[in-house]
Amino acid sequence: MGADGQPQIHMQAYSAMIDHGLDIQQALDMPRFLSGRFGLLEARDTLHIEGRFPAETIAELARRGHTVDRWGDWNEMAGHANGITVDAVTGVLAGGADPRSDGEAVGV
Repeated sequence: MGADGQPQIHMQAYSAMIDHGLDIQQALDMPRFLSGRFGLLEARDTLHIEGRFPAETIAELARRGHTVDRWGDWNEMAGHANGITVDAVTGVLAGGADPRSDGEAVGV
């Protein structure tokens, strides 16, 4: 996905892999959030968040003043990302495909 969502999706996937030790597929499977406007009448700082985040997290964000738009568990609007990682030691490639869209990781 492009526009404002692309760097947000990249950051979330990279953080999942680097900070939390997930592989590329696990990172793409994580629940996602995007900040920005998807409709003309939405506030520019609307926080769109997939429903798989804990209800307490979503409630706390709203309590802190965020305009929260709770999406379904696997919302296509949360973007489509796919990726390949390369193990620096072995050279092994690992691929991941976003479950929010059609696609698969295939190696030959």
